Amino acid sequence: MSDFFKSDQVQSTIAELTALQQQLVTEMPYLNMMKPEQKKDHLVTLKSFLEKQKLFFFRISLSDDKEALEMKERLIEATKIFGVDDEMNNMDSFFEKLNETIDEIEASIDK
Repeated sequence: MSDFFKSDQVQSTIAELTALQQQLVTEMPYLNMMKPEQKKDHLVTLKSFLEKQKLFFFRISLSDDKEALEMKERLIEATKIFGVDDEMNNMDSFFEKLNETIDEIEASIDK
């Protein structure tokens, strides 16, 4: 493991992201049974998770650590699963699109 990933700050962020991800995955099977307020709480957690991912990606982008740069490239490649094409080669656009989708879902809960 490189020095970047040994950092207490990075380790703490990874642990926090992992915990949020586990919470979101655990709640997913129950979304259809949730009351509107519970769904909104789930989306708040999802937005928090997304914002922390965005900040983590930014931190990785600022690093010159080899493993961090490799992870950055893997993350960019992984966005293609979500339909990001080479023209949208901007992670800020990707995160913004995810945020917009969450906002649309949240608006549909109130209907």
